Parts: sequence; C-alpha cells; structure tokens
Amino acid sequence: MKMETNNSSSSSFSITSKDLPCEIIEEILLQLPVKSLLRFKCVSKSWLNLISDHKFIKSHLHQSTKQHPHHDEISDTHLMLSSTSLIHSLHLQLSNTTVSANSQEEEEEAPAATDAVELESIVEYPVTSTLRRPAAKDIKIVGSCNGLLCLVLDSQHMIIYNPSTRLVREVPNPEETVVGKDYFYGFGYDSRNDDCKIVRATSSSREGNFVTQFDIFTLRTNAWRTKTKTLPFYFMSSVVGTLLNGALHWAVRRGINITPADGDGHDPRTFGIVSFDLTEETYKEVPLPCDGDKQFAYYGLGVLGGRLSMLHSPHGSGYQVWVMKEYGVKASWSVYTTIPQKMEDSKEYIGLMSLLCVLKNGEILMMLHNHKKAVLYNPGQRKFRTIFNGEIGSSQLALYLESLVSPKTYAPSSSPYIPAT
Repeated sequence: MKMETNNSSSSSFSITSKDLPCEIIEEILLQLPVKSLLRFKCVSKSWLNLISDHKFIKSHLHQSTKQHPHHDEISDTHLMLSSTSLIHSLHLQLSNTTVSANSQEEEEEAPAATDAVELESIVEYPVTSTLRRPAAKDIKIVGSCNGLLCLVLDSQHMIIYNPSTRLVREVPNPEETVVGKDYFYGFGYDSRNDDCKIVRATSSSREGNFVTQFDIFTLRTNAWRTKTKTLPFYFMSSVVGTLLNGALHWAVRRGINITPADGDGHDPRTFGIVSFDLTEETYKEVPLPCDGDKQFAYYGLGVLGGRLSMLHSPHGSGYQVWVMKEYGVKASWSVYTTIPQKMEDSKEYIGLMSLLCVLKNGEILMMLHNHKKAVLYNPGQRKFRTIFNGEIGSSQLALYLESLVSPKTYAPSSSPYIPAT
C-alpha cells in the first residue's frame, strides 16, 4: 500500500504499509470487500497470512454482518440463482429511489442510469472436473449462511460452496436416500457450537397419520444423525426452509391425530408453520394469524425486514403479506401489503412464492416458483419487474453474504476440501 501527496511547492512524499502500525492496516482491510481482499493476498506474505487468518476472516464476517443488518431495509443485496445446470450471481443495488434490472443481453439497449443491477453468469458448474463427476443436470440451492451455500446436485449429491472464493466441500450422502422420494432441506448456523448444519426432512403416512423424520448433518463432525422422533405433520412443498432467529421454518399440513382446538392449545386448521431450532434440535409450531379460518391457504414463507412473513389468500381476493412483528407472538401478526393474484397482462395465477427481502425503496424481492422468475414487486404501483427468468428447469434463489469463510472452517481435518476449478 502506497500513497503519494503533493504540496504547493511540488515536493512529494510517500506513505507505504511499512509506515503504518499493523493494527491500522488490519482495520483498513476489514472494511474492504471480499474481491479486493482476495487480490491483496498477493501484496506480500504478511498480507497473505493476515487475510487468511481465521480470526481475521471471522472479524470480517462480523463487520459485513453489521453493514447488512437483517432488521433494516436494505439498499443492496447479493443473490445466487440456479437454473437447470447453471448458477448465476446477481448483485441488486439501489440507485437513489429507483431499481432497474437488466440481463447481459439487454445491457446495450439500457440507458446509463440502469447499471445499478448487475447479472453475472458464474460457471455452468464450478467443480465438475474436480469432483470427477458428470456435469449436474439440476442444481438446487437449499440455504445460505455466513457466505456459504448448500447445493443439492441432481437431487442426490450435496456440496458446500463459497461463491466469493470458489471453494467447495463435498458432503457425504445420508445412508438412507431413496431416489424419487420428496426431501425437504434447510441450511443454517448453530451459534452456540459455532457450526453449520444441514437439515433434511422427509414425510410419510402411517395408519392415516403423517410422520416426518429429520436427518441432521453437522459440518464439524462431517456426519449425519437421524432424529428418531416422528412428528405428526407433512411438508407441503419442496420450498426450502426459511432461516430466521437460528431456526428453520417450513409450511406443513397437520396429521389427523392433531385434534381441533378445545382448550388444549391446538389450532383447528390443517395448515401450520413449524420451526426447527438448529442449536437445540427441537421443533415447535409457530402461531398463525387470525382465528377460525379453516381454509387458510398458504402460498409462501419468507423474511421481510428481519421478521417472519407469510402469504395468505382469503377467499381468492389476492395474496395478503402477513408479518410477525414480535417473533412467536400471535397477536403481533399484521398485514404488510397485498399482492394481486395475477401479473399484469397475464391470465396465469402467480402461485407459490418465496419472499426474500424489502429494499429501501419499498419494493419486495421474491421468487415466483411456478413461473421460475425472480421479481421485484412495487406495492405502491402494484407492478412487478422481472430481474431473472429461469426459463427452463427448477429455478432456485437465495440471498447470500460475501465472505472469506471457507467450507473447511467448520470441518474436521480429514474432511474433503476441494478448490473449485
């Protein structure tokens, strides 16, 4: 690092990194984005050691988390999207009060003011040759935490991937995996044990009752465990678990052994929301808004402004976006906005959605699963804008935080650790 300063007499002096205390250099580097830090590893051996140090990586992650707090509306965000065998990185950045999104094909026609959103195709599949496996025909994103993504390849194989550093780690397959069976995934961080966990759930029916089993993979042990307790509910869709407050949330349908409310605390509705605490590895039901609506129709869970959100369509009159202002408190549910059932100039219903975040200008970022699109919805104008169209295959989308965290960070020394090619 070198700085030159000219004074009025044209004399100059330079300041190099040798002139600055190590603490100041570290504090400066902690403010920089991941891409810059990866380049600066080449500056010197001491910078390489510092930027690669586990303590520095953890401090940088903490600094990035402070700059992007979950409870605030955000002005920019990073997304990872999958479309068939492709994965894409999307940086959505707010410019003044207007958000525009243009694919690479549209950039030539776009006015200069629309360059706030960048869509970059990363790779067709980052580790095909390294893993000695044919290119994946389908890549499903099942969660993101601490800058790491959990991906399921061809509905069978799992990897942990850092899209910023391109480092990859394979996850061993669970012992019992049935091809064609519906599995429901989630990925998150266990703060007490400083560990990341993958949760896989599968549901079945026994004697007229729904039964759900959880399989849990911890990165530090590099092993799967099965929660033997059967749970009386059925997962309603293949949408991945929504991560909030250290717990994964899924929409479920209750079994017939759950009785109507008669003073025992049970909700009479067949639909419910279940949370799975990643630290305690226990589940509980999250109370639904309203009372007595037995036809409560579910269309998607999400996190808006750091609060749990869900979609409800009362009497087919549009999708109400409900937000739980105080987590776990039923009375704190309130309607945030209403989304029309159909997109403009379209006869097709929107269908299943995932709500991802609220931008600072009030637009809601969401994934339309039936249409395989990522869109921005403007509540004031009641208009949608497509920012990514998956076109074919099963599109998936997840927010992620750029970080230096390695997949090997939460792993025993014997775990496979593979740099992506």
